[in-house]
Amino acid sequence: MSQDNNYSIESLKHNKKFIETVKTFVLYGAGLSLVNSFIGLIISSLTYSPYGMSHGAVGIVSLIVAIIIGAIVSAIGGAIFYFVYEPVHNWIKANNFLAKYIHSLFTLFWIPFIVITVISTAFGLIGMLGLSAVSMRVGGVYGGLGFGGIFLGFVVSLALNVFVYYFYSKMISKKLGELYSW
Repeated sequence: MSQDNNYSIESLKHNKKFIETVKTFVLYGAGLSLVNSFIGLIISSLTYSPYGMSHGAVGIVSLIVAIIIGAIVSAIGGAIFYFVYEPVHNWIKANNFLAKYIHSLFTLFWIPFIVITVISTAFGLIGMLGLSAVSMRVGGVYGGLGFGGIFLGFVVSLALNVFVYYFYSKMISKKLGELYSW
């Protein structure tokens, strides 16, 4: 990077706001990754997946990998957040439609997540309806029961992930609120 824009690697090493932003993202992102991975392990164990809780070594390794990947991805996310926060914040404030719904740091994290989750869930349910039709046609009652188990896992996983991300959004926005004013 050039020295003209005041974002050299050396200057970022001493930038307290940048360091705290990345630390916050890493801490909460690694925790979120761990919880989501644990939820995935529990759900997969209920559906008799070979990667479920019954295979302890696979479960522990996947939790460790989730923490590592969560920390790396969150560090990158924290750096990106540091650089794009001000332009995004100004764009949202200038847009009347977005300003109605995104009016705090919490809603900056929460509202996009909910919108993406609703859209993804709608597409997932369309696919699940097709799977239901095929499983009922091929397996009859047993196919329907099997699909019911998969659908129940889908609903429980969705609910738990929304619940966890809500608290993640609350916690990270509270911590970053000390650094970034809305």
